[in-house]
Amino acid sequence: MPQLRQNIITGEWVVFAPERAKRPTDYISISTERKQKKSDCPFCIDSTKSEYPKQIEGLEKKHTFVLKNKFPAFVEDPDLESAKLYKIEDEFYNMKIALGGHDVVVIKDHDQELPDFTPAVWTDLIETFKQRYNYFDKIENVEYVMPIYNHGPQAAASIEHPHAQVFASSVVPNIVSRELSHTAKYFTEHKSCAFCDMISHEKEQNTRLIFENDDFVALAFYAARFPFEVWVLPKKHQSHFRDLTEQTTAALSEMMIKIFGRLNETLNDPPLNFFIHSAPVNKEKNEELPNYHWHIEIAPRLSIYGGYELGAGMVIDIITPEQAAEYLRIGKR
Repeated sequence: MPQLRQNIITGEWVVFAPERAKRPTDYISISTERKQKKSDCPFCIDSTKSEYPKQIEGLEKKHTFVLKNKFPAFVEDPDLESAKLYKIEDEFYNMKIALGGHDVVVIKDHDQELPDFTPAVWTDLIETFKQRYNYFDKIENVEYVMPIYNHGPQAAASIEHPHAQVFASSVVPNIVSRELSHTAKYFTEHKSCAFCDMISHEKEQNTRLIFENDDFVALAFYAARFPFEVWVLPKKHQSHFRDLTEQTTAALSEMMIKIFGRLNETLNDPPLNFFIHSAPVNKEKNEELPNYHWHIEIAPRLSIYGGYELGAGMVIDIITPEQAAEYLRIGKR
């Protein structure tokens, strides 16, 4: 029977209708061959079309380097002006210039796919994300920083070469804003962090928990919007992603290797996105927020939203997180 589940973080509702699906193996992706030549790749160091010489100085590591996005969604303002609100069309609509920044973090090895990233690659990637957090935190008109990774053409990876992106925006994104609002309400009512309570509950129930180590848990999210949606959260309350230590960076790298290895093994390297939600920057000198807990959301792109999802803003998911977690824990038999 279909269920309505409320997301403890945002307060939104999700519909689960597992009867609409058959079994987890129906989600296994069909492999596609690589087509892009290294000689034509803008991210390959030795390519004739390489953007490598344009990298941002001081950010190159053994396995990664950073570029400004050629077609940025948010533009850096050299004058550091505030993101002013403008009234347009006889003061009917509100408008802001999309200030902030938009970087590309390139993995140097063209042939190293996301499921095969080594601990060293993950460390360089995470450390670069932290560096860009610290950089954009000092820019007055930046309110939020979000690293993302698109894997596979179905997940909007327009360039085959492995790379992540870092978006810095002058507004807090809609979903994060709802997370902040709903968890603040939860904290007022319960005097505790919704994320911390969720971690304790999931460990006790042990039906959606997939992996854990000393510092992190990975779980199939209770109110998943995508089949096999996985959340990775630090066990210790922490608002800001960039407060990771050397120890917790290593632990996070270990967790990401396990998760993407298992998704590759069980679902044949599915197209997916992952993104990091953290507390806003420039907020009261980046104090620890008692109601907010940074986390990583991993969203395999195995189904397509239909008219109801788009029209209602409410998802119909066709595999339960309990089924997904069991399948990912066990792996391919």
